[in-house]
Amino acid sequence: MSRRSGPTHSLIVPVAELLRRPGSHRTLSVRADFDGLATSSAAVVGPVDLRIRLESMVGGLEATGVLLAGWRGSCRRCLEPVEQMVHQDLREVFSPAPHDEDTYPINDGEVDLAPMVRDSLVLALPIAPLCSEDCAGPAPDAYPMNRIDPAPEERPGDSRWAVLDALRAGQ
Repeated sequence: MSRRSGPTHSLIVPVAELLRRPGSHRTLSVRADFDGLATSSAAVVGPVDLRIRLESMVGGLEATGVLLAGWRGSCRRCLEPVEQMVHQDLREVFSPAPHDEDTYPINDGEVDLAPMVRDSLVLALPIAPLCSEDCAGPAPDAYPMNRIDPAPEERPGDSRWAVLDALRAGQ
């Protein structure tokens, strides 16, 4: 699904002081490079901007913020290149003793934000990109994409359903 890629900027943040005082917080703004991170239909391009607030709570940290990144892919209809931005809201929990895969670890008074950013990016990338909602595809005359279907009464009838149609008409 995605190639392993690490940031070129360290996303390891010391949090020992925050953990000592529940309710305290720290705000970070970081730019990191995740080039090479890709799904089957889109790839991250350029730097990733992360604006995050780490807030200490009993038993760990809560990370809330936003992630901005550019991506590149091919339109699923016309196959033309598409470049857009992804804007992903973040809300994650870090714990010294994570219980499940939804919690990220705190190791030796530090958190590594890279796995959280990588997971969020992969989930935010489009599964089937479109260059625009009204993209007509590569051959709109031969394979029309955005046509309006006729109303049910305008569609030609199927003789195999004639008995059922007669029952409906009788209601």
